[in-house]
Amino acid sequence: MPPADATSNFPTTHATTILGAPDGRAVSAHVLGRYRAALVAYASALPARLVAEPDELVDGFVVRRVAAPGFREAWRASGLPFRRYLMNGLSLDARSLLRGERREAERRRRYAAHEAAEARERARREADAEAAFERAWAKAVVAEACVRVRALLAAAGDARAWDAFEAHVLRGESYAAIAAARRRDRAVVDEAERGDGGRARDEAALAVEVRRVGRRMRAVLRELLAEEGVAAGDIDRELRVVLARLRA
Repeated sequence: MPPADATSNFPTTHATTILGAPDGRAVSAHVLGRYRAALVAYASALPARLVAEPDELVDGFVVRRVAAPGFREAWRASGLPFRRYLMNGLSLDARSLLRGERREAERRRRYAAHEAAEARERARREADAEAAFERAWAKAVVAEACVRVRALLAAAGDARAWDAFEAHVLRGESYAAIAAARRRDRAVVDEAERGDGGRARDEAALAVEVRRVGRRMRAVLRELLAEEGVAAGDIDRELRVVLARLRA
């Protein structure tokens, strides 16, 4: 007996229809006409159904594989019945599609993770930049307030009060050190000012001066914040924020 080949599994007219088709489109039409329902049933049980509907898997297989050049010749060389060759081909095509989808899903996952990391870094840098701006702005506002208050006190003949405020609040000197420096600056020291009692009175007087200048500073800062366009009801809160940023 002559050896069996692929055509022996089908009537001669069937093999002739496939092998003698004028082009891939004709083969595709023949496959879809006779095998589409069977292929859809087969595709409905394949793992690739998780990423595509069975009919989509079949239609894609026919377009990508069945209509491609060399499909008929590859079937003839395989020695398989045509239906088995179609099942094998659809299975391979579906696996390839599934692998591609998994690679794409992993690419999207990595891209999303990269985007999230970049977004976090961008947000951190923007927050740092904003904080740096706010600190610098707070220093500038306070510096301007200092200039205004110092000028107001100098015009009122009260420059010593500003000196006390600057020494205690801005430079961190103690009242005792400021009082001692004032006493050293005097040409004559009254007997009443000698001793611990005199020093205590000096320090208490300094505390009163510093608080008075502090109130003037806050009033000027409120004026500056109002010039910035801060609403009247928000000025005290914004003032606390400014001073907190300055300390930071």
